[in-house]
Amino acid sequence: MDIVRGHWVGHRTVFYHELTGACGTNINDVIDYGNLELDSLGLAAYLDYGYCVFAHTPVKHVKFLLPHQSLIVLDGKVRVEDQPDSTLALLNQSAHEDDVLSMIEQHVNDWASSFDDDILIPTSGGFDSRLLNVVLKDKERIRAYTYGTSNDQNSSREVVYAQQLSRRLGTVWKRIDLGRFNSYQDDWFALFGCSVGAVGTYHLEFFDKIHKLEGQREMHMLSGIIGDAWAGAVYVKPVNDVKEYKILGHTHQMTANSQQATGVDYRGLVEQVFDKQKDLLQDPKYRILTAMRTKMMLLQSLISVPEYYRYTGYSPFLGENIAMSMLNIPDERRANRVWQRDYFRRHNVLFEEEKHSFTYQNSLNYYALINHEIEPLDVRVLREAIHVEYINWINDQLQHIGRTQRIFQNLMHTPKVKGALKSLGFKNKLMEAYFAYTTLKPIEKLLKKRNDCISNP
Repeated sequence: MDIVRGHWVGHRTVFYHELTGACGTNINDVIDYGNLELDSLGLAAYLDYGYCVFAHTPVKHVKFLLPHQSLIVLDGKVRVEDQPDSTLALLNQSAHEDDVLSMIEQHVNDWASSFDDDILIPTSGGFDSRLLNVVLKDKERIRAYTYGTSNDQNSSREVVYAQQLSRRLGTVWKRIDLGRFNSYQDDWFALFGCSVGAVGTYHLEFFDKIHKLEGQREMHMLSGIIGDAWAGAVYVKPVNDVKEYKILGHTHQMTANSQQATGVDYRGLVEQVFDKQKDLLQDPKYRILTAMRTKMMLLQSLISVPEYYRYTGYSPFLGENIAMSMLNIPDERRANRVWQRDYFRRHNVLFEEEKHSFTYQNSLNYYALINHEIEPLDVRVLREAIHVEYINWINDQLQHIGRTQRIFQNLMHTPKVKGALKSLGFKNKLMEAYFAYTTLKPIEKLLKKRNDCISNP
């Protein structure tokens, strides 16, 4: 008998097949492609969130383990049992920021002392990766890499801050140019199958280029994954009914539209979860915890992608005690991340209080669209699950980017102008189509793989 328990925040999600008993962390290894049927409810939920939710997937009989569940496999049969959510006991305890910082520093350096390799830190210039660069004592082992999100990637705030950080700490730092990440669709599907929309392919291009620059040598990777949520940067609005539950998906509209794509109502799946959580969701800290658990299906790619290139990943913010201690720092210190700002000021790396020239522009996805032609969605394959009109609309938007559209996109990707246009009711239909595309592409690949399996058993 094998027993598998869900991670407290859902990291390294375990998928399982209700009929075959197969289980594993890669959904492709669990799916029985020769007998694959789509789950209409799981598919609709996936489309709206951009990743699998509510323990369902787009494939019938393929589910995944939630953080407070155990999977029991006996003689090829599976049974899932709900367990007490022990993390709840850690919410709303008292914590002091000095103790939390000491804990983070100790865990990071204990981890670093357990091997001799250099340490790759994806450094955005934000607070999470900045903190990791500062607390790691052996600065000579740090290899910091950054990508920009603007048209002039060298002028991005991420790049400017990361470069300043490296200069002050004396670490090795380089910037990576991105723009052809839509060509990594096959790699993304190999890693995540139909569990996550292909919205993170830029990470594949990023680490692929690092891998080549570093001569394909092995390194360990230190990640700031979800540190912002615990530290005070994330506020999750109240969720008072089923209709508002998607707030917890923290999707940033990087999804498809299930009603336009399928018309299937999956409200029953949401109701089952909401009914169990509705009282707990009155607690703002529980909402943050639930949002991270919900989105971990996507966020864990920040660890999985580097590991694809043999960079063994670690993040102190995935540790339950550290995460909950951060969340329990007094609210007035967590607000606007004051506790971290004070820490950075003491270490002379609070760039936000200095004058630097940079842009907030985030046009990376648009830049990739106009500089690298993407393969259209295959209507013949997807039509069995997705409305043809929706597929055609997506393809038409992405294949015909004319002069007027380019002018509009330049305006929509200019920070202050973008806000004004949105307030006037303008919507970015091109980027809406792009995120629908990245969500549907894994479903297309799923169906093609099934068809190939049936044709060539």
